[in-house]
Amino acid sequence: MQHLFAGPGLLAQSGAEATTTSGTPQPPAEVLFHIAGLPVTNSIFTAWVVILILVLFVYLSTRNMKMIPSGVQNLWELIVELWVGVSEQTMGRRRARRFMPLVATSFLFILFSNWFGTLPIGYFTVRNGDGETVPLFRSADSDLNVTASMAILMILIAEIFEFRSLGPFGYIKGLLIPNPMRWLEIFTRPLSLAFRLFGNIFAGEVLLATMLTVAPYVMFVFIGLELFVGLIQALIFSMLSLVFLSIATVHEDAHGAHDDNHSIEGEIAQTSHGQPF
Repeated sequence: MQHLFAGPGLLAQSGAEATTTSGTPQPPAEVLFHIAGLPVTNSIFTAWVVILILVLFVYLSTRNMKMIPSGVQNLWELIVELWVGVSEQTMGRRRARRFMPLVATSFLFILFSNWFGTLPIGYFTVRNGDGETVPLFRSADSDLNVTASMAILMILIAEIFEFRSLGPFGYIKGLLIPNPMRWLEIFTRPLSLAFRLFGNIFAGEVLLATMLTVAPYVMFVFIGLELFVGLIQALIFSMLSLVFLSIATVHEDAHGAHDDNHSIEGEIAQTSHGQPF
């Protein structure tokens, strides 16, 4: 930790100087320091900063909530209402209230992580314990370790809920009969989620670093493009996660569910007699 910050002069480097020093971003995230022998990379450090910003923002904007919302409270209620509506349309009211907090939180974390990586602050550098000059900040989603962890966790949660929904016998039966390709589905889902998010965000960082050197005067165009891509990728990851969770728990309400009869998944479950689709 004592070698982390090299001094004001180093931190004050411009984007162009930092790019010259560190070059084009590389897939492995750079190590900043170690905690109990475990390396902490700049992508993990940025993830911690994003989490802290989100927690503080939510706390400060909702500590004095009113019956008639105003200001930032309006923004949070809009986000919650949008995700509640999307979730209820996908899986019905009861299951939507269970999974909406998880999906909405993942959306906000991915969105803020993507946008944080496009800020000029991402080009500030520090000297790590090995004496190397490395970027202090880097989008968490430009690190395959982070995106793979989120994808595996989301699929694991879906599989756990499917196990609870079907029971041990029904779950094992679904793995073997009538579709052995179910095993392939289990492995391809996290790969798809992880590599799609990582590839798009990392490519965006490489594009920004390249254009900063080639055409810095039109950087605002590419920054705007990356902000849009960051939003789209956060939506894709969250919506796919919502669909996977919906498919995993559709069996709960396959026969005679009241509120899910009006959802897309409920109608499919009825027509398929509760079988996986």
